[in-house]
Amino acid sequence: MTVCPEEHLNEEGNRVDLRPLLHIPIDPELFNELNVERYELSTSGKLLFNHPQGTNDDRFWAIALSIYAAEMAPPLASKPIARVM
Repeated sequence: MTVCPEEHLNEEGNRVDLRPLLHIPIDPELFNELNVERYELSTSGKLLFNHPQGTNDDRFWAIALSIYAAEMAPPLASKPIARVM
């Protein structure tokens, strides 16, 4: 079980279980790419995203879109598996 390193407690007083579905490897270049993305609110009320010149945001968008797709996907139907002995 993965628990919060800060030892935060939930309402019942138990340590918070993190059990993340997304695991980001320790990669300084990836961290930099995730942290330089900027956003602003346009006059029409839409969010505009950009990144500083000379940096990339490809992996940022790949991660963001894969998370979105995973959250929007319908749950998989489970099928019982018969075991022949």
